[in-house]
Amino acid sequence: MNRNHLLRRASTVAAAAVLAIPVASLGLNLDQPTFVDDIAPILHENCASCHRPDEIAPMSLRTYGEVRPWARSIARAVENRDMPPWDADPGYGPWANDISLSDDEIAAITQWVSTGAPKGDGDEPAYEQPAEQAEWAFGEPDWVYEFDPFDVAADGPDLFTMIPITPGFEEDRWIRAVEVQPGDREVLHHFILWRASEASAEVQDAWIDAWAAGGGPNEFPSGSARLLPAGRNLLGDFHYHPNGNASTDKTRVGLWFAEPEEVEKELINLWVMNAAFKIPAGDPNYEAHASHVFSEDVVVRSLAPHMHYRGKDMRYIAYLPDGEERELLSVSRYDFNWQTFYEFEEPVELPAGTRIEVTAHWDNSADNPFNPDPTVDVTWGSDSTDEMLIGFVDYVAAEGLSPKPASAVVAKLAELAETHPGQAWRFDVTRQPGSGPEPTAMLLPRDGSQGGWFVQFGTLALPAPIVDIVWDGNNVTATAQTPGNTMQLKGSIQEDGTLRMHLGPGEVVGTPAERETPATLPTG
Repeated sequence: MNRNHLLRRASTVAAAAVLAIPVASLGLNLDQPTFVDDIAPILHENCASCHRPDEIAPMSLRTYGEVRPWARSIARAVENRDMPPWDADPGYGPWANDISLSDDEIAAITQWVSTGAPKGDGDEPAYEQPAEQAEWAFGEPDWVYEFDPFDVAADGPDLFTMIPITPGFEEDRWIRAVEVQPGDREVLHHFILWRASEASAEVQDAWIDAWAAGGGPNEFPSGSARLLPAGRNLLGDFHYHPNGNASTDKTRVGLWFAEPEEVEKELINLWVMNAAFKIPAGDPNYEAHASHVFSEDVVVRSLAPHMHYRGKDMRYIAYLPDGEERELLSVSRYDFNWQTFYEFEEPVELPAGTRIEVTAHWDNSADNPFNPDPTVDVTWGSDSTDEMLIGFVDYVAAEGLSPKPASAVVAKLAELAETHPGQAWRFDVTRQPGSGPEPTAMLLPRDGSQGGWFVQFGTLALPAPIVDIVWDGNNVTATAQTPGNTMQLKGSIQEDGTLRMHLGPGEVVGTPAERETPATLPTG
């Protein structure tokens, strides 16, 4: 992808914290707008924070002399809603962090250009340069980590690296704010700060915060915070994009902590995900779904779709236990280069038993200009040339400080019972020598699509692919592609609905997923 395209698409990211001022206060003249009276206030408020010298955007848009040569490009960008980069479809929300222009603001800009882009009478308003910022947005952080220098070559493929951090905190810490300061934002495509899992210091467990080009510091909603348990590691997840110049990045992260008595709610980042899809080569509109069933009453704070270069669109729908359906978000023009979180102005309350379903489409055809290779089938993977389906959901428990702990696998079983009735079973197996049996979920679709064997991975239930599934009545054969091993499966459904399955040298009995419901999800 062209680097200038990346810069243009990221050029108003830093304006995310600046909301458009009301049209009435702008006093827009929609018949004969001028730069002095109508256009300058719009650009100053919504664009110039990035479109100014020494910022991420490729051109400055503060004065008439700077803006006039770009007038037609600006009109096209705002009319197509490419700028500011806000991809949520109209009619959802409202969103607390909405940076999109109003219809009247867009009409004023396009009308101004169509009438010759006149300057207007009088002195043009001066752009008020933001005050010199302190070293850190929220004062001196409570904890700072500076990564070792990382060399990025001038050319070559994108680079990915995961760096463990050992804070050594002997007490639980509540993170109320995060600031990422990239050493070289020209090559750092994005950075994610993870909480590591309890089982492995190098495995992601929960999302803390992230940075992308033009992004800024993040302070979580008042009274809420992310939890970093005592002794737990953090992980720095880097994605570098070479830009033609060799560089050395030296990123640092600052954290601000809240006192325990200041925290009313633990802010949870949920992954509503599907890792078992396979997008055929050349398919222009492949569809897949992911869903999650809440086992208790929750309050949803924000949503964030995530796919890669082939991502086309994503929609969130909540199915309430009383049969009501609520459409929460639709992004019909997904853009990998600007992955937005959408923060509800009024948080959404959802009762226990609600299933959030995320539906995604990808364009794996040659007509997709961003497609790395339309000739290959595409599956889940961490590289940008692979694909993902994750509907991030930030939520808090409706009652109490934190959600009740629950097995991600058992929650997955409750979900599969609704989405694939009669095609999923629970198998309790021993995964580690010396440990007891733990629940796993096995999905064996009857329509010939790929299945999955879900196991606990941190706070997630992630699948090993199950392929070559063949049903003959109540008998099934398949192949499980577990890490480092291929296992042949052969089983049959019994009269009581259980699935007696031969797993390599042994035999286990699986219980139907329908026996797992939100009300019976175990804790621990």
